Amino acid sequence: MPLIKGRRRFFPSRLSGFTRSLSARSLILLSIVIVLALGISLSLAEINRGRKEFSRKLLRQARFLENGLDMKELSKLDGNADDMSKPEYSRLKQQLINISEIFPDFQYVYLMSINSDGNMVFLVDSAIAGSEDESLPGELCEDKDLLTVFETGRGAVMPLMPDKLGTMITVAVPVVDPDSDAVFAVLGIDIDSEDWGGLNLSYALLPIIFSLTLVLIAFIYYFLVRWRERLPSEKLEKRFVRYLDSLIFLVVGVTVTLFSTFIVHEQQKELRNSAFITLAEGRAHYVIEKIANLRDYELEGLSRFFESSCVVEKDEFRNYTQSLTSNGLMNTWFWVERVKVSESPSSESRSGQSDFEQFSIWNFEFEDENVDTFNSSEEFRYPIKYVEPFEEYGTLAGLDLGSNLLIRATIDKAISCGLITATDPFVIPNHDDSGPHFLVFKPVLGNSKDFIGLVGALVHPESFVKTLPVLDSEGDPKVILGLYQILEDGSPYLLFSLGHDYAFSVNPSAHSSLWHYDVGELNLVIPFFVFGRVFAVVAHPGPDFSAVYPLDNWIFVLAFGFTLTFSLSLLVGYLTNRRFHLEREVRERTEELRESLGILSQTMEASINVLASAVDLRDPYTAGHQRRVAELSVAIGKKLGLEEDRIRGLRLSAMIHDVGKIQVPAEILSTPRRLTDLEFDLIKLHPAAGRELFKDIEFPWPVADAIYQHHERLDGSGYPEGITGEKIILEARIIAVADVVEAISSHRPYRPSLGIDAALDEIRKGKGRLFDPEVVDACLELFDEGFSFSD
Repeated sequence: MPLIKGRRRFFPSRLSGFTRSLSARSLILLSIVIVLALGISLSLAEINRGRKEFSRKLLRQARFLENGLDMKELSKLDGNADDMSKPEYSRLKQQLINISEIFPDFQYVYLMSINSDGNMVFLVDSAIAGSEDESLPGELCEDKDLLTVFETGRGAVMPLMPDKLGTMITVAVPVVDPDSDAVFAVLGIDIDSEDWGGLNLSYALLPIIFSLTLVLIAFIYYFLVRWRERLPSEKLEKRFVRYLDSLIFLVVGVTVTLFSTFIVHEQQKELRNSAFITLAEGRAHYVIEKIANLRDYELEGLSRFFESSCVVEKDEFRNYTQSLTSNGLMNTWFWVERVKVSESPSSESRSGQSDFEQFSIWNFEFEDENVDTFNSSEEFRYPIKYVEPFEEYGTLAGLDLGSNLLIRATIDKAISCGLITATDPFVIPNHDDSGPHFLVFKPVLGNSKDFIGLVGALVHPESFVKTLPVLDSEGDPKVILGLYQILEDGSPYLLFSLGHDYAFSVNPSAHSSLWHYDVGELNLVIPFFVFGRVFAVVAHPGPDFSAVYPLDNWIFVLAFGFTLTFSLSLLVGYLTNRRFHLEREVRERTEELRESLGILSQTMEASINVLASAVDLRDPYTAGHQRRVAELSVAIGKKLGLEEDRIRGLRLSAMIHDVGKIQVPAEILSTPRRLTDLEFDLIKLHPAAGRELFKDIEFPWPVADAIYQHHERLDGSGYPEGITGEKIILEARIIAVADVVEAISSHRPYRPSLGIDAALDEIRKGKGRLFDPEVVDACLELFDEGFSFSD
C-alpha cells in the first residue's frame, strides 16, 4: 500500500470528514450558480427578444399610420402659426385625435418638419386644442433623436425619455414625399413607459419561474440526499429511497420539457404572426388603394370634368360614369346642384331623370338620423340632379340631400374647406341594398370660380367582396377583412366584414370596437386618412388560416420531451436499482471479508505476541521492552493523527521490532558488562535478521521496513544502511524515538535505570539531527500530559 510520509497526511486526515460533507454542498451550490446563470441569460435573451418584437410592432404600426396619411393635404401645411387657419390642419388634427382614441396605447401622436431656418418644428399633434399638452404649429422641438430620423430616413424606437406628459417611449418614422423620395416630415408616437416595462417583465417571467423551479428542485434533492445518507441500512431498501434519483430526474426532465415546449410554441407563433401580417397587409392595402383611387382619381376626375364644361348633359354624365361603375366598387355616382329656394320647382310633383326643370325637389327622411324637413328659411337646396346607374338608384334623383341635418353639415363643411368630405355611415330605408353606406362630396367651381354644385359617390362597402377577387378564395379564406369608419365622436363603425360571406361568426362587439377578435396577437389594424375622416382595415385569421399555418410543433416537442424524459428516468431508475443491489452484495461480501480479516488479524496478532514473547524469553533482562515500545509508539501515532488502520500496523511493527535478536546468542544479550565491538556488531545484525523473517509475508502495513529501519537516524549515523531524512519511513522514526525512551528509562544488565527525564533529555538533544522533530514533540507532549508505561 502507498505510504504518506511526514505530516502531510495530518491535515487531510483532520479535514477528510469536512471535505466529504462539503462536496455535496459544493455540488448543490455549483448547480444553483449554473441554474441562476442560465436563468439570467435566458431572461436577458427573452427581454431582448421582447424588446425587439415590441419595437417591430411599434414601427410597423407607425408605418401603417404614415402610409395612411393624405400627402396632398399634408403638403399644404407650412409648419407655422398660419396653418391653424387652414382646413387641412383642422382635418388632420381631428384625425390624429381619432387615432389616439382607437389606439389607447398611443399617448401622443404628432408630425414634425424642418422649417426654412433648419429647425425641427411641430406641424400638428393629437392633443386637444387649447390644452396645455398641445404643441402649436411652428413650435420648436430640440429632440436630437427625432432629428436623426430626418437625416437617415429610417424609423427608430427612441430610448426612454421624460417630458411634460411623463416618461415615454417614442417611435418615429419618416414621411417620404412620393414624388421626390425626400423626407417631408416625421411621424412620432409616444407610448407610456409602463407598457414597455410590463412587456419586459412578461417576457422575463417564464425564464425566472423556470430558473427558480430548478433551484427549488436542486435544494429539495440536496436535502433528500442528506436525509438518505442518514438512513439506517435496512431503510435504504425502501422503493422511494432507491428510486429517488430517478424521480428527481423525472421532475427536472418534465420541467425542462414544459419550458422548451413553451419556447418552441412562442417561436412558432411569432413566425405564424409574421406570415399572417405579410398576407393580411397586402390584402388590406388592396382595399386602401381602391378607396384612395376614389379620392385621388375618380372623384377628382369627375369634378374636373364638370369644371371644364359649361354644361354637362345627362348622357355625358352617364357616359363618363360608366367607366367608374364598371368596376362595381363605387357604383352610385351623382351630381348635386345648389339651387336657390326661390328658383326651386314645386315640391308636389316629381318626374324621372331628364331636364332639371321637369322634376320637382322632394324631401327624404332618414329613419335613424336627425332629420329636418325643408325649412323655408334656408337659402339653398341640394337636390340630386344626375344619378348613375339610374336603373338601380333612380329613386334618389331629386332627393334634397340638404333636408338631412347631418348630410347638410357635411355639405357645408365640404363647401367651406373645398376638400373631399364624407358623411357618417347610414342605411337607406325601403331599399333593396340595406347595408351601411356613406356619401362622399367634392365641391365643384364654375368658370368664375364660384361654387356651382357637388360631385359625389354613394359608397357601398359591401361591393368590396365582389370587386376584389384577390380577397376571395374557394372554400374558407385565410384572412377575414373588415372595413371600419371612425365617426366624429371617435367610435368605430363596421361597414363590412368578409366573415359574413363565409358564414364566419363576427363578435357582436365588432360593430363598436376595433379590438374584438379572439386571437388578439393576430388582430391587425391598418388606419388610413381619406375624405377628412379616419378609416381602418381590420384583418384577422380566417377559418382556413389555422389549417395552413397550424401551431402544432409544440405537440411534437412535448411528446418527444416526455418520451425522452420517461425513458431516461426508467434507465436511471434501473441503473440506480442495479447499483443498490450491487452495493448490497458488496456490503455483504465486505462484511464476510471483514469477519475473515478480523479472525486473520487476531491470529496474526496472537502469532506476533507469541514471537515477541519468544524474544523476551531469550533476553529476560529486557523482558517487556517491545511491548512498552509498542505502547509508546501507538500513543505517539495517535498524537500525530494517524489513521486507525495505520496505528494497528505501527503497533504490530513495534511489538516485534527486535525480533531479529532471536539470532543473537543469548549470552551476548544477557551479559552484565558492556559489549565488545565484535559483540555489538553482532547486535547490529538484528534489524536485517528481523526483515528477513518477515519480508515474504504480505502484511497490509510496512512491517518489515519498520523493523529494518528502526535504528536509522536522520543524519545517516544509524544502521544498518545509514539512510537519512524522509527515506526513513514514519513508522520506523516513531519506533526509534519510543525505543530510545524506553531503553534509557528501563534497567539493563550493564546499568541501572537512568530515569524518564534522562530519556527525554536524550531525544531532545537528538531532535532534528537524529530523530524526527515532530515525533519528538509528540512524545514530549505525551509525557507532559502524564503518559507512563503500564508495567
